[in-house]
Amino acid sequence: MELSEYLQYHENKAHGRPGFRYNVYDCAIPDSFPKVDPHWHDEMEIIRIKSGRGRVTFGARSAEVKGGSVVPILPGEVHSIECGEGRMEYENIIFSLSTVESTDENDWARANVFAPLRSSELIFERPIEPGTALHSEVAPILEELDALCSEMKEGYSLLVKSRLLLLLYAFYSHRKSREEETKKTHDEALKRVISYVREHYSEEISLETAAQIAGYSLSHFMRFFREETGSTFNGYLMDYRLSYASYLLRESSGRISDIAMNCGFNNLSYFIRSFKLRYGLSPREYRKSVEL
Repeated sequence: MELSEYLQYHENKAHGRPGFRYNVYDCAIPDSFPKVDPHWHDEMEIIRIKSGRGRVTFGARSAEVKGGSVVPILPGEVHSIECGEGRMEYENIIFSLSTVESTDENDWARANVFAPLRSSELIFERPIEPGTALHSEVAPILEELDALCSEMKEGYSLLVKSRLLLLLYAFYSHRKSREEETKKTHDEALKRVISYVREHYSEEISLETAAQIAGYSLSHFMRFFREETGSTFNGYLMDYRLSYASYLLRESSGRISDIAMNCGFNNLSYFIRSFKLRYGLSPREYRKSVEL
């Protein structure tokens, strides 16, 4: 499993084959992982909360979610997932819009649904909560998708595509007017910073460097990053480094001191204290626990 998959998803089941880009992941926080850090991908994602409570941050919004909540994530949209107290179970449906999109340049849906989804210009209610008109349309479609993928009868992919089109039509039919100002510029700045962290996490990264990458003043960057992610930049960087360390402890037999250095910790004692504060176990204890 790649690090990006380890940090973002815990794949218990996957559906599809080459040419049919549709996958389903069952996840639980904190069982599968402590949280899902800010990230993005080109596919569309549907986060369907099954039980528990938590918070999903997407674009410029951060929303409380609970059992029954549905959160569509648009292609290229930065998002993250956290659990409240206790345990939260949810399902991730991830699919490429190209799976159901027509290649005809004059296709109505391409211009009015698919292009606006990709550019974050199709605005509709998010999260989609039980009791709303949109939820009453979306929930049965998601149930049908699960049933189709559980049975996987011959030709099921055609039926899945038909339900995805119904899902996208529901979003379109409940569209709202775009707010006066978008957060697209902020979103691109956040992507640049997150990409830099992923490439340079083992090096020293100062707040000033992160602010320069975002193109903001230091004070503006500090405020912007917290508003967009719900975390300070230093807190996000620490979480990323510790998540990578947990990955290496699980997937490699490297020495703990080497893992600490590879993850940007120059002080072994500080790494051990930080790791134990995050996971409740020392790195050595954590490695033993996942070997059982």
